[in-house]
Amino acid sequence: MSRRPRIHNSDRKTLKVFQANVGKIPPAHDCALALADSEKYDIVLLQEPWTEAKNSRCLTKTAYDTVDSRDTNDTRPRVMTYIRKDSRILADQKRPTVTRDILWPTVNGVTIVNFYRQPRYDVSLDVLLRWPAPERTLVAGDFNAKHYSWQTGRLEGRGEDVAAWAAENGLNLLNTADVPTNPHGNTIDLAFSNIALASAVVEDHLATSSDHFTLSVILPDVSLSLPQVPGKVRVTTEEELKRFKELVAAGSAAGAAGRPVRKGTRSAPWWTDECAEAAAEYRAIRRILPLGFSQEVQLARREFQHVVRRAKRQYWRNLIDGFSDSASVYKAVRWLKSPGAFQPPPLQIADDIADPWIPVRPARKIPFAQEVTLEEAEDATIRTGNTSPGADNIMVKLLQAVWDIIGGHVCRLYQGCLSGGHHPGVFREAEVVMIPKPGKRNLSCPRAWRPISLLSCLRKGLERLIARRLAWASIHYAVLHPQQAGAAKRSAIDLVAALVHDIEEAFARGEVATLVTADIQGAFDTAMCNRLVLRLREQGWPDNLARWAGSFMSGRSARVRYQDTTTPTTPLQRGLPQGSPVSPILFLLYTEPIYRLGNPEGRFGYADDTAILCTGKSVEETSRTASEYLQELVNWGAANGI
Repeated sequence: MSRRPRIHNSDRKTLKVFQANVGKIPPAHDCALALADSEKYDIVLLQEPWTEAKNSRCLTKTAYDTVDSRDTNDTRPRVMTYIRKDSRILADQKRPTVTRDILWPTVNGVTIVNFYRQPRYDVSLDVLLRWPAPERTLVAGDFNAKHYSWQTGRLEGRGEDVAAWAAENGLNLLNTADVPTNPHGNTIDLAFSNIALASAVVEDHLATSSDHFTLSVILPDVSLSLPQVPGKVRVTTEEELKRFKELVAAGSAAGAAGRPVRKGTRSAPWWTDECAEAAAEYRAIRRILPLGFSQEVQLARREFQHVVRRAKRQYWRNLIDGFSDSASVYKAVRWLKSPGAFQPPPLQIADDIADPWIPVRPARKIPFAQEVTLEEAEDATIRTGNTSPGADNIMVKLLQAVWDIIGGHVCRLYQGCLSGGHHPGVFREAEVVMIPKPGKRNLSCPRAWRPISLLSCLRKGLERLIARRLAWASIHYAVLHPQQAGAAKRSAIDLVAALVHDIEEAFARGEVATLVTADIQGAFDTAMCNRLVLRLREQGWPDNLARWAGSFMSGRSARVRYQDTTTPTTPLQRGLPQGSPVSPILFLLYTEPIYRLGNPEGRFGYADDTAILCTGKSVEETSRTASEYLQELVNWGAANGI
């Protein structure tokens, strides 16, 4: 079985997730919580938990908040989620569908789906397959399904449907193929995620005594804390450049070497030396006989569970016998109460849409390759001008110096981002500089300044690559209006020539012409994430590209630098970043419906400027028509938050 070094989680840069089916066995449930707490797991996902429906009781842990799906005590939940109580962990519970087989809490912006599918019972699976997975999602649980992606052999339990759903939603399988998760030799406890560098392994030392093995999942880069401002390091000489290349090579080798082993910390208060010895004996026999249900394994399991029951019972008896005052009694009564409530769900931006993944029927499907060649990545990243670096202060010149070391990694990164529909979190951080707009004298007015995002050169390489493909496909497949300029091969001169031609033709027919011009105030700042995702899907772009655009626009943050002053990093709720190579073409696609309003032949646009040409027999006629078209444009803008 695959094994991972044990990792402390004191810095909260990762989320550690413990997943196990405990088979409705109280000692197994107890062991799962005790082991997860001692190993500092942040989230515990249990399937088939032990609960008592009669008195609405379930096993709890003081270090964790408990999440279940029960509204009444009529039925037991089939899944329970425990989330560590920590000021750096922010959780809220969402419920797209009421079911006792699935939980959807959000932890530090990551949707953590706890899933259980009872054998030959497909209701919960049907619910999951209809659910569109958002960005930053982990889906883990007992699927009771087989597919050659995770287990060699025949298909079973609608495994092909699960695999297809995961691929459609850009969810990568985290399990190592053919590593069993139960003694029968089957791999049925699965974990899927669209978070970059997420990983999962089966852990022997976390055996709960149920007939399922424990899956340990690591989710990187999910900290709530804002990133620290790095210091500036200037590389100016050839010797410094050579040293930089050596450091990159050393860092690459160190990253491949893995992490040092670290020990866990405290255990549950009722966990005794006898429990530890019984657990060690059970694990030792399990290692010798990992598969099947031999008598030795069964005896060791029963003994382990018996020791746990006895130790826990004795602990609580001793604690209660030691009560000496009324305060201790009231403290015991508080144990019976439910843990505290979760944080409320985040506020929804009023003028954005709630769900960008509603069913759509695009007129056509636009081909968009997911493969990225090394030459294409190189051309987009280092064959450009030596543009201003981002907050990391890594210039194109430095990337050129180490490209023979990092080129393959960068190419795979770009291809993974594009195929998986993910924009890395570090690429969504920007440093903004303020540049005064030409002709603006009152510099105390915020609108007198133009914010420009200084972005990482690696980030700009990925965005430049996607922007080039988008611009070509938008024109080749006629996604953009013929008179919507601002993309490659469409200049302002071409647009003016087309406008003058139409006016001269109207004059040749003896007609008059009225031209109304408008400007989208704020331009890039008006774009909203969910509307952009829906727009791309309606236009026929593939889902992985729409997911990437959603990831590109969500979870962004920036700090403003002016002269020697730098502000704290602040989350950004909406808008396309100024300075990004992909923002102009995304904005053109975002505003493309404008040019289908009214009379499309009379529409002209360049970036955030638009014009409406109306021709007719009289000025009164063209003015009236122009007013109607302008009002239609204003109404569309109001309906779309522009």
